[in-house]
Amino acid sequence: MAISLKYIWTTVAVLLLLLLQYRLWFDDSGVVASNELRQLTDTMESNNLHQQQVNRDLMAEVHDLKTGTALLEETAREDLGLIRDGETFILFVDPK
Repeated sequence: MAISLKYIWTTVAVLLLLLLQYRLWFDDSGVVASNELRQLTDTMESNNLHQQQVNRDLMAEVHDLKTGTALLEETAREDLGLIRDGETFILFVDPK
């Protein structure tokens, strides 16, 4: 029995439609890949904003250390245990 021409054209059209749908949704430039890239971009932008704030804070601390003595003295007191002349150092130790 001969396959009708209409059946062949319908099959070809359905196959083309399926191929185009696959490319639309799952190809490298498809909807799924675009959504993944958008999420990745949003995450990177958020990380960049956070890192920019950290950088601004560090630059402000560097500026304060270069220009003022208050932050330098505070850092020396906390990290190095600086005590001025005339000050009394009291250390409280918790018993074991």
